[in-house]
Amino acid sequence: MCLLAAGCSGGQETARRPSARPPSTATSSAASPSPSPSAAAKPAKYTQAELASRPCLALDQHDLAALGITGPGKRESGKHGPACAWNVAGQNVSLALDLPESYAKIMTKNGRITQVPVGQHEAIQAEFQRICFIFVAVHDVDHLVGSTTIPDPGEPQDTTCPAGASVAAAALTHIR
Repeated sequence: MCLLAAGCSGGQETARRPSARPPSTATSSAASPSPSPSAAAKPAKYTQAELASRPCLALDQHDLAALGITGPGKRESGKHGPACAWNVAGQNVSLALDLPESYAKIMTKNGRITQVPVGQHEAIQAEFQRICFIFVAVHDVDHLVGSTTIPDPGEPQDTTCPAGASVAAAALTHIR
């Protein structure tokens, strides 16, 4: 689990974006600058605690389209708080945004463990009986972002971990 601490320092964004402004209307003056296309493409940012309480906000419409997800996430309740689940190409991916290190230790205990990049962070990945667990420390190891991926029956195992890593990486772009 000490590898999770390595994820804390990698690529964190230090500058905070100003809060989003509503789009300009026809009554705006001509001197008002309109938002640039690149500014509009920036993902909404939330604190990790905000996303932990509303995990389906972790993927926006752009993320869903990029990942090939056609429907909204399904909120789930768990022992460690809410999670959100999506189906990514035959892989059922559940994302939780405030998991304790003790949970990660239990879920990685008997798996094949590797350290993998997830976005700008390093993560711990454990594969166990066709299930893939990924845990990322964003700010500290006591509040981990975690994905659990279980393939649909008949789906290949080799895409299980990449699906979970893709969802986690997209979610990390929304944490400030």
